[in-house]
Amino acid sequence: MRIPYIIAEIGINHEGKTSNIKKLIYSAQRAGANAVKFQLFEAETLSDKESKVRKSFYYKKKETLYQMWKRLEITDNQLKIISDITKNINIDLIFSVFDAPSLNRIKKLKLKIIKIASGDITDLILLKKINSLKIKKVILSTGMSNLREITNALKILKNKKVILMHCVSLYPCKLNKVNMKRMINLKKTLKKTIGFSDHTVGINACTLAIAMGAKFIEKHFTLDKKQNGPDHKLSADEEDLKIITNFAQTYNIMQGNGSINPSKEEFKIRKIARKSIYLKKNLKKNHIINSEDLEIRRPGGHFQPIHIEKIIGKKTKKFLRSRQNFKPEFI
Repeated sequence: MRIPYIIAEIGINHEGKTSNIKKLIYSAQRAGANAVKFQLFEAETLSDKESKVRKSFYYKKKETLYQMWKRLEITDNQLKIISDITKNINIDLIFSVFDAPSLNRIKKLKLKIIKIASGDITDLILLKKINSLKIKKVILSTGMSNLREITNALKILKNKKVILMHCVSLYPCKLNKVNMKRMINLKKTLKKTIGFSDHTVGINACTLAIAMGAKFIEKHFTLDKKQNGPDHKLSADEEDLKIITNFAQTYNIMQGNGSINPSKEEFKIRKIARKSIYLKKNLKKNHIINSEDLEIRRPGGHFQPIHIEKIIGKKTKKFLRSRQNFKPEFI
């Protein structure tokens, strides 16, 4: 698994359309994502069917929350298409699963990772069901959660390798609310692999999280950031995700091994870039050398500048012509 691991969170940005699902998966692969992620739910578990509530923080559309969630449900046919495409193009598939019926739907897919959304961290019944699955890794998003709630969830998920995702559940999240140091505190306090689930506009928060040690990055992903919908504005498009994945791929390379000593390649530059001691003028045999007879310049040679005291005061063994690099046999 390549680390940092980049997840293109397609979520509900497919708008319920199979054509969008296909385009988004292929687009995420072109951008270099390790995985695509979808949200799997039954609308009845997210909103009351009879409710007339419309939330302005989603988007302006003449439909209730239930109607919106119902429109964005993934059908059985779409689930098969998602599974088939991801297998064919060798990109990992992850689902955020919001309820028990949806959990049953993915059992046959043999997923490597499952995601628990921030809103479900206190759904202990759902967490127990997830803990009983054969899936080894669980991504646990911690938006809106305090330490006690996170700890309780981890106790239930004791059979899993849990990746803790720092998350701020604001849509979009303003930059002054990102609180990236919380991610570091989660790692120090709970001794878990950490990641960042990004709800900001743009990609700067993702690159900062990688630089601060995030091993997993989840960024909402869309075909068009100007599209009308709950998450499009705060999503990355293909070009944005390419920047994130390229940064993730080069980040570990740029860190190096931490050795203080120069590399073999850098050693080769030293002769050109370093200075050494040269004769500034012609010197007769048996001349007592002083500082006025010498100069310090590039390229490197036999005596480094720090060795000048070994030369001053010594007697020349023969006539020396100016501009020569000073050699041990001269004295």
